[in-house]
Amino acid sequence: DEPSSNNDEYASLPYYQRSPSRQFSSVGTAFENQLFNEMAYGNDDLPVTGLERIDSRQAELLSPRGRVRNRLANLVDFNGLISETRYLCDDGLSDTLNALIDIIRDSSKNNNANEEAAISGLPISPASEAFAEILLCEVVRKNRDRFAFIWENILSAHYNSRLTCRPEGSEVESDSMILTPGIEKCVSGILKICIWASSRNVFANEVLPTLEILHPPLGACVWSPLELNLDKHLSEGLWRICRNVDGLSQIDDKAWEGILGLLDWCASRGGIPSRDNFGSLDEDDPSLQAFRSLHLMLHAEELKDIVPYGVVKSIRSLVEAGERGHCPKLSIAGLDLLQLIHTRMETLVIQKESELLLHCWNPTIDAVAEPAEKSRNGNVRQHALTLLTDMVLDRHGTCIPLLSLCEIMNSICIPIAGERITDLLRIPRNADVDLEEIMIELELCISLLFKPFLHHLKNLVSLEQEFLGIWISMLGIMTHLLGDDEAPMEEDDYDDGIMTREKLFRLTQDLGSEHLRNAVMVLIAMNVLVNDDDDEAEPSQISSATWAAIGSIGYCRPLIDEWKGTAQC
Repeated sequence: DEPSSNNDEYASLPYYQRSPSRQFSSVGTAFENQLFNEMAYGNDDLPVTGLERIDSRQAELLSPRGRVRNRLANLVDFNGLISETRYLCDDGLSDTLNALIDIIRDSSKNNNANEEAAISGLPISPASEAFAEILLCEVVRKNRDRFAFIWENILSAHYNSRLTCRPEGSEVESDSMILTPGIEKCVSGILKICIWASSRNVFANEVLPTLEILHPPLGACVWSPLELNLDKHLSEGLWRICRNVDGLSQIDDKAWEGILGLLDWCASRGGIPSRDNFGSLDEDDPSLQAFRSLHLMLHAEELKDIVPYGVVKSIRSLVEAGERGHCPKLSIAGLDLLQLIHTRMETLVIQKESELLLHCWNPTIDAVAEPAEKSRNGNVRQHALTLLTDMVLDRHGTCIPLLSLCEIMNSICIPIAGERITDLLRIPRNADVDLEEIMIELELCISLLFKPFLHHLKNLVSLEQEFLGIWISMLGIMTHLLGDDEAPMEEDDYDDGIMTREKLFRLTQDLGSEHLRNAVMVLIAMNVLVNDDDDEAEPSQISSATWAAIGSIGYCRPLIDEWKGTAQC
């Protein structure tokens, strides 16, 4: 940033002297020389005896431009200048803001230019670029009565051109964004304006959608996350926006999309384990700030039935953050928020809006099913299995198309129960595991398998092919659980209170056999199953497949005659 000409611009400085060494001096260097001369010739506080100590360490730590900025801060009343902009006409205010934007734009261009290109101009430092962003934001906030004019004509275009991602192949050249103080202050400026606008119902719908440029896919400020990580800035700004529930109660769908997108981003960027306390997160972790915002919005009376159901995506990211950060409390808290969303859908059930209910209910079921299947923490899995079973048992399932209900049971409930039962039965003999916890989870898996099936059985039997597929899948899981060995005739001592691996398997088989028997009895009572040994009974595909599967289960083989006898009666 050393100019080769324009030395005539410095000649007006009081102590400027021409010399060959100053041929390439910059404005900042010339101003620094002036300050030094002022100190040398006009400072009465210079040493008198020569024995005084002068601490120059602080001055040495500052660059020439830094010392110039300190000088300007002492000489110029920036607060007064910002306040005076209120008395400018619209054209004067527009010229002031555009001048600041031109300075910022020229500085950002010259940051990536080579020395030859920089010689032709006088680029400002990155700190001054950041200060220009601060002045721009503060001038706008001071002129709140003209905010609509400023935002529409000047500010919106500046922020979009500054932070919007430009993919390869676009007309505008794409540059990798690097860490600069100006970018940070630009992001902070957007957040400040959004925080202020969230309490002004007139401007919130125009400003809040701008939050989309702070994160992918539109935002460019996270192209290089190792160099530029503003996640904690964004999460703090998100909390300050969301805590104003009165303002959020009157924003439109586009504004909600901006808030939910930032919520999803903050939740997904958190989940970094704390170094001091294992099993918890730092207090300023972005996912915790996202949880605070979600918890407040979903429990606020002002936002009841207003928060879009798209918030499920953000809560799902929150549960994943708890899993990633080994923080089961956060994952369980996220599951509780999903339960709250499920409860809110009762309004759609009452209004019989089946299509909208299906559109909102399916993502909620998927969000609960994922930790039930994949979570590494037993408490999280148990909580998710319980919640998933209750959701499918609720009357929401009776208000959606029957084919959709069959798909949920075929693709979610039965596969998850079967996979978890298979994994839990693979316990090594000498494994250091809590058998009581495994028993609890096995009970929950068996409940997930049979309770929704029996609850919706009356509707499921009307679709013969779908019902047959569900029932055959269940019989396959029970065949794997109960095994080929017959049940022991003599009862062992299982009342000593100590859980062993053998006792765990025996109790699980007893529980599975009891649920299977109940399902068979209900099907017999509904005339779905008949005794295929009876010559008078019409052959049934369901009956033939059922008795063949039960006959192959060694544990149930002694009971099959009794069950068929019930069917014959």
